[in-house]
Amino acid sequence: MSNVSRIHSNKTPQRIHYIPEWAETRHLKQVNIVEELNVDKGLVSKWFKGTLPKPEYLEKLAALFGTDVQGLFREPHDDWLAKFFRDKTEEQKDRAISMLKLFFDQQGNGTGTDGK
Repeated sequence: MSNVSRIHSNKTPQRIHYIPEWAETRHLKQVNIVEELNVDKGLVSKWFKGTLPKPEYLEKLAALFGTDVQGLFREPHDDWLAKFFRDKTEEQKDRAISMLKLFFDQQGNGTGTDGK
């Protein structure tokens, strides 16, 4: 996970991008990205530390990770969920949400729908 600097020690840091998480999800190390994009290893290291890549590199990274540029600014696991719901009707979305709520209630600490 990247090191994100804090302006104030008591505040949560704001993420610029999720390039390290995308790389991890795709089982890619920095050296793999260097080789695939034919870029300097220092540049990739800066990206992993939070520096925002130039637009041409954002496009290449997105293609390498199998997402769009906007996807680089979201958690990789959020991406599949957004894609899953994108073409669904409101009724389908509501049913899926109800099923997920039921599933997680039953997986909780004994606080399922039966009240136990």
